[in-house]
Amino acid sequence: MSIRVVDAAPLVAVALTEPAAEMVANQMRRWGEDGHEIHAPTLLQYEITNSLVRAVADGRLVRGSLATKWAALERVPISYHPLDSDALRTAEIALLLRRRSAYDAAYIALAERLGAELWTLDGPLFRNASTLGLPVRMFP
Repeated sequence: MSIRVVDAAPLVAVALTEPAAEMVANQMRRWGEDGHEIHAPTLLQYEITNSLVRAVADGRLVRGSLATKWAALERVPISYHPLDSDALRTAEIALLLRRRSAYDAAYIALAERLGAELWTLDGPLFRNASTLGLPVRMFP
């Protein structure tokens, strides 16, 4: 059994039925079948909520479907972790990535601590982090 850390991008893609949605859903389903655990910082829930709110505001998602979308996302078996034990490492990684926020770094710090890889759909994050030797993978 191994651990996968996911950021918000893949789950938002599924929730909004973006082009990568089917591929992400299939990959995550295979992880479950193979006994892999999915983990994320609690930040994930806020980022997904923010993305869904933006989608409603932009007219890409009907407000009445928020509850259904959120309920589907809650069925994904994710173990959530508070930031507290990874705060300093998160700041260090954010500075390495030259980002103006520590959001992406929080996922990488958790992946490091768990001996796992962060799986994302964020191309720039993947390129920047992998260049630095950080544990990041793109969804296939």
